[in-house]
Amino acid sequence: MELKKLNKITVLIACAIGMNVFSQMKMADIQDKKFSIDLKREKSNIIKILDNTSYSVYYILDRRGLDFDKGRGTVDTVNLIFFSKKYNKGILTVFKQGIVHKNKSVYNIRLDTGSIDNYMFIPSMLIIDKDFNYEYLIKYHYLMPPPPKEGDYSSWITIEYIKNHCNFKDITLNGNLIYEDIDDILSNVPDISINEDKSKECNPLISDEDLKYFFPKRIDKNGPVYYKK
Repeated sequence: MELKKLNKITVLIACAIGMNVFSQMKMADIQDKKFSIDLKREKSNIIKILDNTSYSVYYILDRRGLDFDKGRGTVDTVNLIFFSKKYNKGILTVFKQGIVHKNKSVYNIRLDTGSIDNYMFIPSMLIIDKDFNYEYLIKYHYLMPPPPKEGDYSSWITIEYIKNHCNFKDITLNGNLIYEDIDDILSNVPDISINEDKSKECNPLISDEDLKYFFPKRIDKNGPVYYKK
């Protein structure tokens, strides 16, 4: 009798853990994610690498960097989309990837956040809509208390409407952004006004140079990925 109760409790705990993992997604979840891409078979440049009832993660394939010999490898940046089915929006990020040319048209990929403690590899991100159009800019910040004060780093993100840089919101974090739930981040978007205010000018959260260097010019959800020249 006691054994049956124990087994029942074990099953309930396992189910609870499974439901929690299934219903939450963090950027840190892609750490050490491994997969292979066959360039001849893979026709799309937007590849779904993780999927559940709440989230999808898309890998943006940049074929321009896959021109090295078989057996060789490289480390490069990669754009990933963490897409929330609840909010019908996604976060376009920049992380690291290790690439090895396995054979012929097959490449092995290993993802890496590149983050250490409060440091984030590339702190600039974009929020995209259901069709992958760019809607908002995100910038992650962390700061040590000024001397002589002592204490932990403070960290926060700023979300800014891409068409009006004066419309933004700061959100305090408990640590590195990569450990925050994707839905928790996107829940702040409705608080940001999209009304145009021509009475003042504000600087963009992310420079045009960084946008050009780190992100595609445009992502067609059902077609190609366009890059700036």
